[in-house]
Amino acid sequence: MYTEAPRASLWRRLTAITYDALVLCALWMFAGLIAALFVQALVSLNVVSLQGYVDLADYMNSGWRNWLYLAYFALVTLWFYMYFWLKAGQTLGMRAWRMLLISADGKPLTKRQAFIRLLASLGGIGNFWLWIRWGKGLALQDQVAGTIVVVLSKEQSNALNLHRDAR
Repeated sequence: MYTEAPRASLWRRLTAITYDALVLCALWMFAGLIAALFVQALVSLNVVSLQGYVDLADYMNSGWRNWLYLAYFALVTLWFYMYFWLKAGQTLGMRAWRMLLISADGKPLTKRQAFIRLLASLGGIGNFWLWIRWGKGLALQDQVAGTIVVVLSKEQSNALNLHRDAR
């Protein structure tokens, strides 16, 4: 049904990424708060000592803890995209720009496709593949994962009404 819809352009994809980046910043701030509260609880219970560190942030961002902290944020990002792509085929930015992510055969994404697509996107840089493969409408992550991003008409978007199902 949606496989015949026009493919999303680079401009439309980048604007959706911008919207999603704002949502991700809020998620990262919340995740950072949770991590800081967790470490502060460990300090309060005398499990961890901040001696030799300027403050809590210095402790969390030094040595191996910095890598653990970065991996934590990577998992938050992974969760964000995987949740929205698998639940509704759209992130919040994609919803705002009436884009839908589906398998090339028109079916919803699988977990494997979503994970491969996320890795192959290279943080959004994979979208510039659209310029190399001009006219095909496939970004690098779409080609690797076997997915397509289509633009929905207003009527299709209203009929699909994914925000109700995602609640």
